[in-house]
Amino acid sequence: MKEILKEIYKQELDKGYADLEIPSEFLKEGYVYKTSKGYKLTEKGRRKIKVVACGGVFDILHPGHGFFLEKAKEYGDFLVVIVARDSTVKKKKRIPIIPEKQRVEMLKYLKPVDIAILGTEGHFLDIIEKILPDIIVLGPDQNFDEKELEKELKKRGLKIEIKRIEEYKNCPLHSTREILKKIVEKRVFT
Repeated sequence: MKEILKEIYKQELDKGYADLEIPSEFLKEGYVYKTSKGYKLTEKGRRKIKVVACGGVFDILHPGHGFFLEKAKEYGDFLVVIVARDSTVKKKKRIPIIPEKQRVEMLKYLKPVDIAILGTEGHFLDIIEKILPDIIVLGPDQNFDEKELEKELKKRGLKIEIKRIEEYKNCPLHSTREILKKIVEKRVFT
């Protein structure tokens, strides 16, 4: 049952509705409802799966990303990965190396990821209001004050648990920044 509910949720996030064959008991039990295009989860159906959301740039993938995603997935049944827009990355960090759509595509191939989607260009909580996860997982290097985030969520009427993964993957090049430094040091492109 959970696998079908997860697939319905995934399709809803992707295109707004699910167009798969639904067992009749899902309708009878009130887990889904029919729209003109397909099916959608009801609140009851949605509560049968624990949705976890996490986000990041995911520019040059490395073991630290895999470790973070694996740890985030442990908190629930379905992992939504929000990929920062190129415009957001430029404002906050640097010019991204890999274009946003390619970063989303790459994440879709990773085992812990159920769906990867682009963030919004507005406030980062706008996409959270669409996803409505049960839990938001933050990485060890993400500059969010959990208390401030909780306040912002509360202002929007969202009751979402926040977890932070404290540990890093122990490897020589555990961040995109470290990889870029190494490339510059080695003068790979000269």
